[in-house]
Amino acid sequence: MNNLTISSKALAVITLINSTLAKSPTGVSFVHVKNYTNKQNEVSNNLINVGMSYENAKVKDIEFLENLPKDLVFKSPANLIEEARTTLIAAFLAPDKARSEGQIDAYERIINGLKVHKETGILYLYGYRQKKDIIKEGDPKKPVNSAPLTIAKDELRKHLRTGKFTQYALEIGNDIKANGETLEL
Repeated sequence: MNNLTISSKALAVITLINSTLAKSPTGVSFVHVKNYTNKQNEVSNNLINVGMSYENAKVKDIEFLENLPKDLVFKSPANLIEEARTTLIAAFLAPDKARSEGQIDAYERIINGLKVHKETGILYLYGYRQKKDIIKEGDPKKPVNSAPLTIAKDELRKHLRTGKFTQYALEIGNDIKANGETLEL
């Protein structure tokens, strides 16, 4: 790593995740994050599949969008759903390189699904959310003033695998369980 100072708690998480993934023949494993508080102050327990391939999910999402099931019901008009569908396919095929490279430069990747922000030192766990149990509701959501096309894209995204990939900033107060071991941060 490039002169990063990593706390002992972060090192414990790194060791736990490394150990868990090493014991998995596929490089994929489940991690349970308890008492996670997001930016909206919602508290939840989450089961995350770490190591699952985002690229494979993206391929399946493109297939899904190309062959959109006829029985899906949307609130947006059909012409906007079609425009949203083609826009999402195009975005999957040609992602924004400047944004992607900026994200890569901001983090030090430790292992698949675990990285540290270079400036803040915050540890991030990334994976496919299998399950989320809300313990405490968060702040009320603000009214959405999105454009109709954005709303149509969001309707489609609810059916995509890539939309279930999430990132968790691990801090004091979170418990992480993997491979039968629990870490209290």
